[in-house]
Amino acid sequence: MCIYITLLIVRCLIVLFWEREKSSLRRKKKSMAEALIDDDTVYVAVSKDVSESRLTLTWALRHLQLKKLYLLHVHQPISIDPTSSGLEQSEIDAIQASELTSSYEILHKYRDICVDEGIIEQDVDISNILANNVGEGIVELIYENNIKKLVMGAAADSQYSEGMVNIISRKTDYVTRHAPHCCKIWLVCNGNLIQTREGRFDRRGSPHSSESLTNLQGLDSALVPYEEAVRAEHDNESHFSARGFETMYYEEQRRGLEIEERRRKAEEELNRVRAENENMKGIQKELEEQLYIDCPRRFEMFEKERDEAIKTAEELLRLLNLDNSESASSSFQRSVSNEPPQYFICPISQEVMREPSFAADGFTYETEALREWLNNGHETSPMTNLKLAHSNLVPNRALRSAIQEWLQGNS
Repeated sequence: MCIYITLLIVRCLIVLFWEREKSSLRRKKKSMAEALIDDDTVYVAVSKDVSESRLTLTWALRHLQLKKLYLLHVHQPISIDPTSSGLEQSEIDAIQASELTSSYEILHKYRDICVDEGIIEQDVDISNILANNVGEGIVELIYENNIKKLVMGAAADSQYSEGMVNIISRKTDYVTRHAPHCCKIWLVCNGNLIQTREGRFDRRGSPHSSESLTNLQGLDSALVPYEEAVRAEHDNESHFSARGFETMYYEEQRRGLEIEERRRKAEEELNRVRAENENMKGIQKELEEQLYIDCPRRFEMFEKERDEAIKTAEELLRLLNLDNSESASSSFQRSVSNEPPQYFICPISQEVMREPSFAADGFTYETEALREWLNNGHETSPMTNLKLAHSNLVPNRALRSAIQEWLQGNS
C-alpha cells in the first residue's frame, strides 16, 4: 500500500513537471510567433509595368507603418530557342542580360516613388527572383525571405469596381492559397484595399480568419517550410538570389560604361581623322592650283627669258669670233637697228639698262630700279607678281656687254 501511494505521488510530480515545461515552451513559441507577426518589414509585390503597380505601392506607403520596405519582383526570363531563332548562345545571353538590366531599372523607378513619398532610400531594398511563373516565384520568395507582411494587387486596376471583394487575378489566388499561414497579405486594387488575409500559425479554419495564435502544433508546422527552403537553397545550384541579380546588374552597368567610353574615344579618333583628311584635301587643292595655274605661267615666262638670253648669247659669240673688233662692231651696228632690242629695256623703268642684274624670278632688271622697288616694301616679282624667294641680285654681264656695244654703235 505504501509503495502504491509512493508511486502515485512520484507520477503526480512527473506530470506536474511535464505540464510546467510544456507551458513554458508554449509561452516561448507564442512570444516568438507574435514577434514574427509584429515585424515592421513589409514586402510589396510589383510588376514590370510601373503604372500597374504604382497605386498598390502608394497604398502600402500611406497606410502601413513600416521600418523597412522590400520591392518584391519576379523576373520572367525571355525564352529564345537557338535553333529556331538562328542566334548564337552568346547573343541570347546578351539579350537576357539586357532584359535583366531593364528589370532593375524599373525597380529603381519604384524606389524613386518611395523616396517621393518620404521614405529614406536606405530603407528601401529589392528582393528579386528569376521564375517562369509569377505566382510560384512570389511564394518561393515568401518562404526564402520568411516574409510576414505582403502587399500585392488583387487584380488589374482597370478591373476595379466599387464594392469589389473577390480576387480576380489567378496569380493572387495562387499566392493566397500556397503562401504560409503566418504571412499576412493585403490585397489592393486601384489604390483600394479589397481583402486582407490575416497571418496565423494554425492550419485549421479559413485562411482569412483572425484566430489567436494558441496552437503550438500549427506553429511547428508553419516553421517546417522555412527549414526546407533553407536546405533547398544550398542544394539548388541554379538558384538566383537577389544579391546575385544585383551583382549581375552592376556588372552589366560597368560593361555598358566601358563600351560607352570606348565608343566615345572611337568617335573622337574618327573626328580627328576626318579633320586631318579635310586638311589634306585643302592642301592638295592648293597644290593643284599652284601646279596647274601658276606653274604653266612661270614656265612660259622662264621660256621667254631663256629664248632672249640664248639670242643675246649667240649674238655675242658671233661678235667675239670676229677677227677684227672694228669689223665686229660695224657688223653688229649694221645688224641692229636704231631701236634697242626689247630685252635691253628694264621692265620697271622702261629704259635701256646700264647695270642689268638677274632677280630671283629669273628676269633681268636695271639694278637701281629693282633695288628701289624692293626698298619701297615690295616682296613680289614686278613681272609675275609672285613672292620672290630672295632679294639677292646677280649681274648679267653678257647682257651688259651687249648693251654697251649697242650704245657705242648708236652714239
